[in-house]
Amino acid sequence: MNLVTPEPATPVRGGSRRLLAIVVVIVVILLVGGAAAYVVLTAPQPARVLVVGTTDDEITFDPADAYDYFSGNIIQNTMAMLLTYVPGTTNLTPDLLSEVPSLTNGGISADELTYTLHLRANLKFEDGTPINATVLKYSLDRVVKLNGEPAFLLGYVVGTQEYWTVPGDTANATRKDSAWANYTAQGVQIVDALSVKVTLRQKWSPFVSLLAFTITAPVEPKSFDTKKFYPNVIVSSGPYRLSTYLPHQRYELTANPNYYGTPPKMSRVTIVRFTTAVDLKLAMKTGAIDVAYRSLLPPDFADFATNSAVKTQQGDSPVIRYLVFNMCGAADVSAIRPLPAGKCPHTTVFSDASGALLRKALAYASNRTDISTSAYSGTVAPLYSLVPQGMFGHQDAFKTAYGASPNLAAAQSLLTQAGFSATNKFVVKLWYTPSHYGDPEIFVAQALKRAWEATGMVTVNLDLREWTDYKAAWRAGDFDVFLLGWFPDYFDSDDYVFPFLHWASGGSASFGNWYHNASMDTKIEAQAATADPTQRASLFGDIQSGLAADVPYIPLWQTKQTVVFKPTVSGIVLDPIQFFRYFTISVS
Repeated sequence: MNLVTPEPATPVRGGSRRLLAIVVVIVVILLVGGAAAYVVLTAPQPARVLVVGTTDDEITFDPADAYDYFSGNIIQNTMAMLLTYVPGTTNLTPDLLSEVPSLTNGGISADELTYTLHLRANLKFEDGTPINATVLKYSLDRVVKLNGEPAFLLGYVVGTQEYWTVPGDTANATRKDSAWANYTAQGVQIVDALSVKVTLRQKWSPFVSLLAFTITAPVEPKSFDTKKFYPNVIVSSGPYRLSTYLPHQRYELTANPNYYGTPPKMSRVTIVRFTTAVDLKLAMKTGAIDVAYRSLLPPDFADFATNSAVKTQQGDSPVIRYLVFNMCGAADVSAIRPLPAGKCPHTTVFSDASGALLRKALAYASNRTDISTSAYSGTVAPLYSLVPQGMFGHQDAFKTAYGASPNLAAAQSLLTQAGFSATNKFVVKLWYTPSHYGDPEIFVAQALKRAWEATGMVTVNLDLREWTDYKAAWRAGDFDVFLLGWFPDYFDSDDYVFPFLHWASGGSASFGNWYHNASMDTKIEAQAATADPTQRASLFGDIQSGLAADVPYIPLWQTKQTVVFKPTVSGIVLDPIQFFRYFTISVS
């Protein structure tokens, strides 16, 4: 076997090879690293996302049935309205329409019964479907056809009442079809490819303001038929489209490329729903969200106001809170006629002459100051009318009639007349809903319980239901007295009397109240039919005095808008009409 012993390696030469290898590796690393650094430095940064937190919850996104704040606010940010408001004001401006209808421009006829609506040219939904006169007529007709929660607001349009009052059973099918044909032929008519005219049965000046409410927003006909509501569908015509969402949890908005107007400041917005105000506060405090809007607890907002790490903003609000009495079965308080049979489920303790004494007694006993301090840390204002402070024609009618603070002696006198005493107490169940209006609601109910029981002649039992069941129950007439809240559909004082008190339109019944006063109906119609501010103010005075005399509701307080946000956020506008625009907000 030939064994060859290799020569030992030359140290200098072997070291050169190793050094060369190291140099090559370093060069490669530098080249690759430099390229990577170039890519990182020159690549576009990921788009910022505006994250908004809220405790609000959606009910339905269908404009024909939407009648709650949060659902409406999502619709306002994803669907363009016919008219809208100049941010921060109550001034109407065109949105999908090319002009605000008026007597001057011919959009309103000389007799003030016909409104001609001219759409802008080249409008589209997010899927490219044109928005034209055919779509607008279809959308308005669909609201009437389905007769959803806010449909009564179109009750002044010719033919609506006739259609709605025909029973929908098989025996009346022919009459129903005839009434529908009459409405579609006369109520909303196509003028040309971009124009429709709407004819009213009588003058109703708030109609222009109604064009800025979600009920009149055009919907895409292929996605919204006339047979049912579509609570989880939005086909956008506005700044944002609802790209994805987890119902009752998370809503993802992205810029709508087919929107006719100015693109939103942020291309993406995420709205996160928190189940409690405590969770919302924690999310804001830890920086998980950029904006906290509706509804922090008042003490938490006060804490944030002293925290230099965030900014706060407060604004006036048209939102009111009130008690509703179920007057189902009551005789017409104007003594003209009783309520039509079958129009309400059953009579209640508040529906007869004795019930009137009870309603007034509770109005005397109610303590708005206790509500403000115990539930809202003094951040809300006492309210003595359904027409809020700052609105045209407002009068403190309940302060005049019942005083600014509880009058227990007057309450006791009325309770005695109604047959009650310290040994024979009036027992009443007060209903509230625990989540829909935020965490303070239980404290509101407890404050009313304290106030009424301070008479020594009333026992109050508190009960609750979550919002969906709550809504169904009050409309079924299950509650005798309960708490509700209201934000305006259209920014006019009429919106604080017509839906609440007008019997003929079905408004009072929709509130679970069934109040009926023929004289009140006449006055409500008269104020809406005149543009004379002096005459209108006088009628509003009469209406509010009548409200205090009959006490179908007890107005309690008016809220404030509050928002907390990071210093990097700009563009937040707290509108007097409570339209919270996501598309004006940016995050730096």
